[in-house]
Amino acid sequence: MRRKVRTLSIGVLSVALVATGCTRTTEDGGTGTGNEEAKTQTGSISYEAADNQGPAAAVEGATKGGTITVLREFDFEHLDPARNYVNVQQLTGGLIYRSLTGYKENGTGEMLLVGDLAKDPGKDVNGDCKVWEFTLRDGLKYEDGSPVTSKDVAYGVARSFAPQLNEGPHYIQQWLYPGGEYNATYKGPYDGGKPAPDGVETPDDKTIRFTFAEPHCDMPYAAAMATTAPVPAAKDTRTNYDLRPFSSGPYKVKSYQRDVALELERNPNWDPNSDPLRTAYPDGFRFTFGLEAAQIAERLVADAPADQTAFTWTDVPPAVLPRTTSGPVAERVVKGPTQYTWVLNINTQRVSDLNVRKALNYALDKDAALKAIGGQAAGTPATTLMSPTTAGWKQYDVFGTPPTGDAQKAKELLGGRTPELVLAHANTELRTQQAEAIRKSLTERGFKITMKSIESSSYYDEIGRKNNPYDLYLGGWGSDWPTGSTIIPPLYDGREIGPEGNNNLSYLNDPGISAEVDRVRKLPAAEQDAEWMKLDEKIMREHVPVIPVYYDATYVLHGSKVGNAFLSDAFGAIQVNTIYVKQ
Repeated sequence: MRRKVRTLSIGVLSVALVATGCTRTTEDGGTGTGNEEAKTQTGSISYEAADNQGPAAAVEGATKGGTITVLREFDFEHLDPARNYVNVQQLTGGLIYRSLTGYKENGTGEMLLVGDLAKDPGKDVNGDCKVWEFTLRDGLKYEDGSPVTSKDVAYGVARSFAPQLNEGPHYIQQWLYPGGEYNATYKGPYDGGKPAPDGVETPDDKTIRFTFAEPHCDMPYAAAMATTAPVPAAKDTRTNYDLRPFSSGPYKVKSYQRDVALELERNPNWDPNSDPLRTAYPDGFRFTFGLEAAQIAERLVADAPADQTAFTWTDVPPAVLPRTTSGPVAERVVKGPTQYTWVLNINTQRVSDLNVRKALNYALDKDAALKAIGGQAAGTPATTLMSPTTAGWKQYDVFGTPPTGDAQKAKELLGGRTPELVLAHANTELRTQQAEAIRKSLTERGFKITMKSIESSSYYDEIGRKNNPYDLYLGGWGSDWPTGSTIIPPLYDGREIGPEGNNNLSYLNDPGISAEVDRVRKLPAAEQDAEWMKLDEKIMREHVPVIPVYYDATYVLHGSKVGNAFLSDAFGAIQVNTIYVKQ
């Protein structure tokens, strides 16, 4: 579905933007109401004192108390802020720790980027976007009552350079060390490394300063990523930090049993007066893992007392969908388009023949892939790398095939060959059904496909390994903030490919694309959007690293006692910052 663009004023930077988003999603594809047209959204970076001050605005009718339950098919891959790069994980992480900036949302499509840990969205010191300074608020404390300092923020950024913690966003790291692999020279604070990377200074406990070689006017957006969450060095357990992030937010980890449940309870040292984003109405959150999508939907449709305070980020599967479109259940649906494009990544290291990659694009039946997770209601067939929500987006179609594919052209390109390929998929019910639909259409059109199942709680970790043994695998990606700079470079610039933790899942590594990335990044902001779109098309015409499959929507349920559940424009899932339990 086509999504309307909004204009977002970004302080020193003014560009046409759309609903901000965040990276990958592992949730099952949306079963939204089909051809809904996205609302026009408006917002801005705000330096107004009233917008940046805590406490967060009260929600009408909301009361404190109760526990919100989140029903999930699988556990989180990562909660460590250095490794947290999936939308629902970021929403959950935001309950436990805070970043320098963040998004203030109310469900109307209007959204403000304001200071979170910082007093405001940051100061462009010299007016050229090269030096950014953030001043921390008063009253920031960890769960043990100790103060949050700028050195803790710097240490959090530093540890994100560690090779063993490489799954998170890399914008700030790349800006500090441009022109190649972000951690080629500085590898974090471990094993004798410096406590902070070059370009990061903390002149006092309240101030952190970032100095970049090139202008980066979108630093206020990058500062909203979990990369800037504070981590006290004394509490850093390295790879085990996933299991027990130290709280600077309204909730702390009470218990965490992997693949079973995560429980959050109040952080008594969180000061609501220091927080403009979070109301923290519930006494706690409980995340329950290991449920089937149909089981979750059936429970929420039934709305038994135990599930009235529950919601899910898992979309309603096709079999249950008809029972949610009318009556009281329909009032408990949260739906709408998101910023994600789902693509079938082609591992170009293993599938090196360009004609085979082109044949795959002709062969895939996108309609069948969509029907497996809800038909047209799951989204609309895609032909581009970037979502229509991205600034500067324009429609193009390199192959000009109908959504059902073109078997004849696929077989012509194969010339009698029958390539044998391995199709990996997450092991949820809907993703397995979708993978089977993909396998069937490709098999009928000249390929021999072997399916391999991957645990959903480690899906991106597995396909993010450079030497993974798979040829094809689905992935969803949305903009971190809505420009092509948060889509094309992380997904298609080969200089960022490492042994593990990759976002470039097609493993495309072409010097020409890298040169174009550098060229576009240096253009004036007003010119970049159109150039990212041109590069989008160039990549598909000349390299064919993926099959664009569909533009995503979401359609989820919540219980009757869940209040203020709305679709986050920043994350493309139900926002939890201001949710509450109805009494």
